[in-house]
Amino acid sequence: MDLISVIVPIYNVEEYLCACIDSILSQTYQNLEVILVDDGSTDNCPELCDEYALKDKRIRVIHQINRGLSAARNKGFEASKGRYIAYVDADDMICSTYIESLYGLIIKNNAQIAICAYTRSADTLEDKTVAEEYMLTSEKMLKEWHGKRKSIETVAWNKLYSREIFENFKTGKIFPEGKTHEDIYTSHLFVNSADTIVITNKKLYFYRRREKSISRTYTKEAAKADLEAQRERLRFFKERRFYGAYMRLLKGHLMHKAMYGCKL
Repeated sequence: MDLISVIVPIYNVEEYLCACIDSILSQTYQNLEVILVDDGSTDNCPELCDEYALKDKRIRVIHQINRGLSAARNKGFEASKGRYIAYVDADDMICSTYIESLYGLIIKNNAQIAICAYTRSADTLEDKTVAEEYMLTSEKMLKEWHGKRKSIETVAWNKLYSREIFENFKTGKIFPEGKTHEDIYTSHLFVNSADTIVITNKKLYFYRRREKSISRTYTKEAAKADLEAQRERLRFFKERRFYGAYMRLLKGHLMHKAMYGCKL
C-alpha cells in the first residue's frame, strides 16, 4: 500500500484538536504518516500534539513560530514523504473510510485528485447515500466549476492529491504565504495540474463552521484580501478562455458571502 501523508495545520484549537486527530488515527487505511504542524499556538495544542506523538509512531510534530495557515501547510508538505497528500483542518473531522475511499477512487480511475462531498453535521459523517462517482478532465472541471458539481469547492480539504500535483509548482511554495484566502489562489492551479479528477457524492468530511474563524469574520481588510485573490483567479481563467466558468465561480462566492452576512 502507498504511504499517504495527512497534514494538519494547527493554531489555538484545543477544544477540537483531539476529535480531529482521533478521526485520522481511526482510518481503515492504516499506512499513514500524520504530520501535525503547530503554528505557534498559545493554548494547550502544543502539549496535545506531543502527547499524541508518544502514543502513535505514525505521528510527527512540527512546532514553529506563528506564520499563518499557508506556511503551516507548506511546512507540512516539505516534511512529508507520502505518495499522496491530504490536508485536514484541525477543527474538522473525517469519516473512518475517508482515506480508503478517496485512495480507492484514485487507483481505480488513474486520477491525480479525488474529491468527496462534505457535511456540516457530524451526525451525517458516516453517509449512507448510494455512491455516485464521476470523472472529469482538468479542462472540463475548470469549465464547469460551480455549475452542477456542488461538491467542488475552493478549499484544500475534502480532497486527496497525488504528490506530483504539488511538485509541479516551480516556486517551491504551494500556498502563498503572508496572504489570507490562500485556497482561492491555489485550488484552480491544483486542478489545472491534474489530468483526471474523480468526484464522489459521499459525505466523508466534516467541516466545522466556527463563528470566530477567519472565514466567518469578513471585515473590510478581509474583503480587500478576498478581492486581490479573486483578481489572480480571474487572470488565470481569462488566459484560458474560461471566463464563463469564472463568473459562475465568482457569483457563487458572492452569494455565499451575502448569505452568511459580510461584516463590512
